[in-house]
Amino acid sequence: MFRTIVASALALAFAAGAAHAQSGQQGGGQGQGRSGQAMPQMSESQQRMQEIQRELGQIQQKTLESNPELQERAEELDQRLLDKMEDMGYQDVREDIERLEQTMEEMQSGDMSQEEMRERMEQDQQIQRELQKAQREAMQDEEFAQAWREDRRQLQQDLVDTMQEQNPRSEELMQEMKDLRSEMRQNMGGGRGQMPQGGSGSSGSGQ
Repeated sequence: MFRTIVASALALAFAAGAAHAQSGQQGGGQGQGRSGQAMPQMSESQQRMQEIQRELGQIQQKTLESNPELQERAEELDQRLLDKMEDMGYQDVREDIERLEQTMEEMQSGDMSQEEMRERMEQDQQIQRELQKAQREAMQDEEFAQAWREDRRQLQQDLVDTMQEQNPRSEELMQEMKDLRSEMRQNMGGGRGQMPQGGSGSSGSGQ
């Protein structure tokens, strides 16, 4: 679904959000004796998050398909970032992103069980860490980072505006996703130290 915008802001934000939800559930499992009551709530929230991501992904894809100019800008933004990451010495970034995209598509299809999703995300965590490291190093080039982030912010805003204009339900879904993430952070308790860091990395600091 996101293959035409593999490294764009929303695609990576969705992927990172799913990964952190999964890793949070795994971390919470270690304290199951103390937080056993919270786990079913987290599971329900996680399932709803995936439903929202799936629906938003469909709206996003339709929006891009009906707005070629936005799609071209997203693809150009992708290539700039991926080229920079490769310049930093990470030669497998496109293959790694392809792997994560495949995971996202299979998760969004609704055909994977919770256990299968957990296992897949465990396998993909190292790939995700390497990609995040490559992105961080690419963003250490201040001249590149400033220009790329500004173009990304403008693209993201234009994409969200167009999504909301063409499908008003997208605004409601985005707000619900935001509320769910806040709720999941609060329910995690001891995992609070990790979640904000991951969340800011995927959607706030421009990785």
